[in-house]
Amino acid sequence: MSDGSRWRVLVAALLVCSLAFGGCLTLDPTVSADTNDSAVFERISVDESWASQRVRATATLASSPAAGNVTQITVVTENGKTFSTVNTDPGQTSVVLELPANRDSTLVASDTVNGTTIEKLNVSTGGNKLL
Repeated sequence: MSDGSRWRVLVAALLVCSLAFGGCLTLDPTVSADTNDSAVFERISVDESWASQRVRATATLASSPAAGNVTQITVVTENGKTFSTVNTDPGQTSVVLELPANRDSTLVASDTVNGTTIEKLNVSTGGNKLL
C-alpha cells in the first residue's frame, strides 16, 4: 500500500471513529412516511448506508397534477425550523432530500410561483445509532 493510500485509510478511520464516539453516526438509516394518500410523494427511500446528522434520501414524486406544480420542498423539524430546502422543476420525477437523522420532520411541498402549500407529509428517520 502506498503512503497516499495509507493516509486516506487513516483519515477515513479517524473520521468514522470520531463520528461514532461522538454519538453522531447512524448505520443503515431508515426513513418512514405514509405516502398512500399523498398527491405529491410516491415513495421516499434512503440513498446511503450510513448517516451523520443528515440522512440523504430520494423522494419519488407522483405523476399527478399536484406534484407537477411543486417548485420547492422544504424539510421542517419538529420545532418548526427549516432543516433543508430543495427547488424542483416542473415535471421533475425525483428529488434528493436531506432529512434530520433519528428525528421526525415534515416535508412541505410548495408552489412558490403562487405562494401556496400543496401538501405536508410527516416523515421519520431512524437506524442503528452508535453511541
